[in-house]
Amino acid sequence: MSTNLVRMKFAAVAAKIEVTPGTDAIGGTPVAADWIASEMEVQFDPTIIELPELTGSLDRAPSVVGGLKPRLRLRMPLRGSGTAGTAPDFGRLMRCCTFAELVTGTAVGAPTAATAGTTTTVTAAAPFGTTAQQYRGMPLLLSGVRTTVTGIVDYTASRVITIGHTEGSAMGISTLLQVPINVLYSPTSDESVYRTATIYFYADGLLWTFTGALGTASLELTTGGIGFVTFEMRAQFASKTATAMPAGAAAVLRPTPPRFVAGRCQLNRALAQVRTLTINAGVNVILPDDPESAEGYGAALPIERDVAGNLDPYMNTTNSVALFNAFRAGTSMSLMAIIGSTPGNRFIATVPNAKAIGMDPGQRDGLGQHGIGFQGDGADSAFYLAQF
Repeated sequence: MSTNLVRMKFAAVAAKIEVTPGTDAIGGTPVAADWIASEMEVQFDPTIIELPELTGSLDRAPSVVGGLKPRLRLRMPLRGSGTAGTAPDFGRLMRCCTFAELVTGTAVGAPTAATAGTTTTVTAAAPFGTTAQQYRGMPLLLSGVRTTVTGIVDYTASRVITIGHTEGSAMGISTLLQVPINVLYSPTSDESVYRTATIYFYADGLLWTFTGALGTASLELTTGGIGFVTFEMRAQFASKTATAMPAGAAAVLRPTPPRFVAGRCQLNRALAQVRTLTINAGVNVILPDDPESAEGYGAALPIERDVAGNLDPYMNTTNSVALFNAFRAGTSMSLMAIIGSTPGNRFIATVPNAKAIGMDPGQRDGLGQHGIGFQGDGADSAFYLAQF
C-alpha cells in the first residue's frame, strides 16, 4: 500500500462452495480457481438494541450493537468459461441460490434425425432419453434442412420436444437434432443439492470473510448490451483483518461477455422486441437464530422461492391481442432468450411457464410497448439458465 487510505478499485472477490454450511472452505489464501470476476457491496445489517435506562435528561442512553446479519451483493457480467462443459465463474454462486448444476459433457445426438414434428414440436429418436423433462432448459441445435439454435421448454417420456419459438414450416425426418455440451442450472428444493459458500472480499490491504452464504440470483439482459447476473446473499460474518491481497488475484483470463444481439428473445413463441428482460429467482433467505454462533445466527437458509421478472416488448398488431388474452385468462406462456454465439460463451435462459401478472400499455421511442410483469409457474421448474 502506498497510502493509508483504502482504494476500493484495488479489490478482488473469491468464493468457494462449502462442504459443511458455515465452515470456511477457503481456509486462508484463495487458490486460482476461487477468484470470481465480480464487484461486491456489503451491508452488515446489525441488530440494534435500545437501552431503557433513564439518563436524568432528554437524552436517551446509546444503543448497543448486537449480532451482525450481513447482506452481500455481487454483480457479474454474464460471461462463459470459454469451454462448453466447464462451469462459468458465476456457477458456484448459482448453486448457492437453490439451483442444481448439471454438466452434459457429451452432446446428445449425432445430430440425429427427427421422426415427426410440427412448427413448435419435434419428436426425437435414440440416443435421446425417455425420461420426462430430461433435457428441459437445455439448448437444441436444429440442422439438416434448417440451421437453428433454440431451446427445450418441454420434454416428454415419448421424446416429444417443445421448442421455445415457432418454425416457419413443420419439422420432420429431414430435421436433425442435437443437444450440445452444456452446463445447466435448474431450481431445486433438495437441500442436499444446493450449497452455501465462503466468500473473501479483499480491498487494498483489508480482508472481510463470510461463511454460510446463500441467496437469490437475478438475470438482466439489455438489447445491444451485455447480460449481468446479480446475487443478493445472506451470510455469517467471520472476520475483518489487515491482510494483503494475494498475488494473481486478477490474473485469470476470461472471454469477453457476449452481446445480446443476433440471438433470440421469444415470448409465447413469438418475437419479443425488448429493450430489457429481467428474471429474478426470488429466493427468500433467513439467518436462523443460533445463540451458540459467533453473531447469534446460523448459516443462511432458503424458506421460499418466487421466480418473477419483467420485459418491455414493442406492441404489434400480430400478437398483441393474443398476449393480452393470455394475461386475462391466466394462461402460461413460454419465455426464451439466447445470447452469444461462441461455444462456452453463449447462454439460454428459459421460463417454460411464465404467467403475466401485469400488462400495461406504454411507449418507447414513439412506439407502443407492453410493460409485462410475470411469475414463473411450476415446482422446481420455473427458471433455467444454461451455458453451452
